[in-house]
Amino acid sequence: MKLINIINNYCSEGERPRFYLKADTALLRNNDAFYIPDGVGRVTASPSIVLRVSRLAKYVGERFAARCIDATMGGVTFTAEEHLARLRAEGLPWDEAVGFDHSSALSLDVLSRDSMLEGATFYINGEERLRLSIGDMRFTADRVVSTLSEAMTLRIGDLIYLGSSEKFDVVAGDNYRLTIGERTVLDFDIK
Repeated sequence: MKLINIINNYCSEGERPRFYLKADTALLRNNDAFYIPDGVGRVTASPSIVLRVSRLAKYVGERFAARCIDATMGGVTFTAEEHLARLRAEGLPWDEAVGFDHSSALSLDVLSRDSMLEGATFYINGEERLRLSIGDMRFTADRVVSTLSEAMTLRIGDLIYLGSSEKFDVVAGDNYRLTIGERTVLDFDIK
């Protein structure tokens, strides 16, 4: 299983969806707490709508891409920002800063593909901090799937984190909650 993270869905950078990959060891499941890693400096959280791939997909045209996604989930990705800045400056891969163990929270609930149309709302300590809407994304879900399928074969169970318009500093003691529509799909603590 691949975790694919879109990085330019809410900015004007690049003409096509840009992405990075994470290993499945990055998954944080079951609403388990996220433990801030020691010695990495500032860590940020980016809430995201997540799509699950439902069939093998290679060179899928945009008009057929919807057939490749069977579910919508919620997620939060964590990034060690200072470490990422150093890696970028040295022209090195980002893996250490973005792909560390448990750096991608994923909801237990699996909703229908069409649930993504309802958008997601992110809360910190019960306070609404961000609304994510498919309509605000630069690239449609179908365009993302089609573009990714040109770069690599998508396999059943691969997860596509569609990105976020904002990052939030991670603070021990906070509680994160993510809803899709009216349904809470993630609710976990930061330690």
